Amino acid sequence: MKRLLTLVLIAALVVMALAFTQSAALAQGGTPWNIFYYNNPSWAGYPVFTGSAPTLNFNWNGGSPAPNVPGTNWSMAATTTAYFTGGDYQFDALADDEVLLMVDNSIVIDTRGRNQVGKRQLRTWSLGTGNHTIQVNYNQFGGTSYLYVNWSYVKPGPQPQPQPNLQYPLPPASASSVVTQFGDYTPCIQKNIHQSNCFNANGQWDGPNLGSIQMEPQINIWGNCSPADKDVTWTVDPNTRPVKTGTWRCSKTLAGWFPS
Repeated sequence: MKRLLTLVLIAALVVMALAFTQSAALAQGGTPWNIFYYNNPSWAGYPVFTGSAPTLNFNWNGGSPAPNVPGTNWSMAATTTAYFTGGDYQFDALADDEVLLMVDNSIVIDTRGRNQVGKRQLRTWSLGTGNHTIQVNYNQFGGTSYLYVNWSYVKPGPQPQPQPNLQYPLPPASASSVVTQFGDYTPCIQKNIHQSNCFNANGQWDGPNLGSIQMEPQINIWGNCSPADKDVTWTVDPNTRPVKTGTWRCSKTLAGWFPS
């Protein structure tokens, strides 16, 4: 009987994973996830392995997820930038052990310390039209290990009322090559990958470290910037009514801006 129940549980997980896989391909068909693995369960220090994946659809079966990572007491951080049509979206996560999902640095799903292991998490979240940064943190202490994350469109958001065409400065176009005191970011621009992949510490005690760079959203507009370029407001699309504005922040790499 115990063996039968185990087989039934495994079959249920397989069916659920397939459902996540099929819908993930539809919902997330944009930029890949940048993934960082840590050999501790709290995302401490530097990642011991980095990689990418088209979707977050993993079943590690309690084993090691990557080189230099043990099968127990490890963690993972994943980020991506995806385009959304304005409206309500249902975010969907299933994890063993714990998962944290954030959209533009706002917490949407969080099972840390809440005894929600293996319980499906659903949360509806409203998003405006445009690119949004999704970040997922996962940790594993022992035993079974899997992570499935997806989202689906629920309903359109409220239609904006026409407004006067207010004038704001346009955001600059991305540079094709950027070099700062923290590295040459040209390869990251060419490959459209996260700025942490091109980061080099400058050796100063008060300079940024790799961990702080990895937690940033991916740069949307490449170009030399300064720490003073904080909360800069630009028009997102001058042809829309009303004019949409956004607040942008300079990366700690000084290599470009991302929405804050």
